[in-house]
Amino acid sequence: MVNLREWALPVYTIMMQMSAGSMLALWVLYTVALRRYGPEIATKLTKNPLIVIVVTVITAMIGSHYHLSRPAFSLFAVLNFQSSWLSREVGFTVVFAGLAGLLLLVLLYRPNAVKGQLALGWGAVTMGVVTVYAMSRVYLLPTQIAWNSVATPIAFFCAMVLLGVIGMAVVLLINLYLFTLNKDSDLVLIRAVTRRVLTLACGVAILVALIELANYGFQIVDLYNQGSTAHASLYLLLGLYRALFVIRVGLLIAGVLALSLVTLWQQRRSKPVVRFLASIYLTFLMVLISEVLGRFLFYAVHVRTGI
Repeated sequence: MVNLREWALPVYTIMMQMSAGSMLALWVLYTVALRRYGPEIATKLTKNPLIVIVVTVITAMIGSHYHLSRPAFSLFAVLNFQSSWLSREVGFTVVFAGLAGLLLLVLLYRPNAVKGQLALGWGAVTMGVVTVYAMSRVYLLPTQIAWNSVATPIAFFCAMVLLGVIGMAVVLLINLYLFTLNKDSDLVLIRAVTRRVLTLACGVAILVALIELANYGFQIVDLYNQGSTAHASLYLLLGLYRALFVIRVGLLIAGVLALSLVTLWQQRRSKPVVRFLASIYLTFLMVLISEVLGRFLFYAVHVRTGI
């Protein structure tokens, strides 16, 4: 069983993966907006969402310490960087947070330093992706049959992209709402870009959700075809925790389906896209709860084998 302190790990991994995915989605948007509309529009679209990403990363890093019996010793985790994927994960996380924070400062105080912003942004994206990869490698252990397969990195990267694109859609809608209240001079253009991002986010979410479901199918078949330890993990997933597994998959499907319906609905209505903020937020919340349950199951069904 997973005790209450162990919830720090699922929450940390989910928040870091969501931050990395959001950084990727945001910086693709920034790069495209910079080329099409110029630095002023690109900055307006990305400044507030970047603040949310930086706050999320810092919160995740602070929360991860509660998993340790002695949080003050966490700084020593980087000492085995050359040989330990856990140390690399910690190191990459710190660099990712540092680059994202530095990028935010440059956006706020050096808005015309476009080349520097691009370099810092793509550097942060790279470190975010590398952090998620290192995070997945931590769990590829021969003694942990349920974790030691390609299903683990696939699950981590799917969570990264899925939560990243939907979360970024929500933040962009909030950003649009603030510009609407302030009657920004570029409101029409920002509204049009946000509408396009929402449509693209929906398409990406559908694709990633299908990959996640297929990954579960692969994991179940893989565990079934292995020995008694794998069968024990399979029993935990489909037996003891069957209800949670059904809820996890059900929320994933329902959330992505609801996102698709809301996106289709807003495309056919003349109402401002910002009015769909509550609906999009609810779909994000469904997917987020689904991913948290999925990560809980990831830790709960592992059964150690060997020494």
